[in-house]
Amino acid sequence: NPKSITTDELYGTLDPATRDWTDGLLSKIFREMNMPHPPDKPCRRYILYDGDVDAIWIENMNSVMDDNKLLTLTNGERIRLEKHCAMLFEVFDLQYASPATVSRCGMLYVDDQNLGPGPYYDRWSRLKQTEKLREML
Repeated sequence: NPKSITTDELYGTLDPATRDWTDGLLSKIFREMNMPHPPDKPCRRYILYDGDVDAIWIENMNSVMDDNKLLTLTNGERIRLEKHCAMLFEVFDLQYASPATVSRCGMLYVDDQNLGPGPYYDRWSRLKQTEKLREML
């Protein structure tokens, strides 16, 4: 949930006295995701954001969601989101999302009533600790 931490903790911070850069959670994840993968093993990597869209942190993501796919940090560095990487946002509503943010996203709406008990059962069974219990279910 991006709203659970500060913007500096999310993107990173530049110490004004020493000019030392400290990566935030998201900048570190971007760097790790963009690491090259073996050419014989194609893969797709995702960042999943689970929580409400907030105008404060999502505006910095607009440049990543458009055609540039660049995360611009406050130290001036730009991290490109590679072709094998994508972002998914799981939100309850888009109440605080700007039109610029909404226009850059593909939307999928799933009503809880249409899901049935399958996803609830799957999640419950994944929470079980032992393999033996999972096999019995």
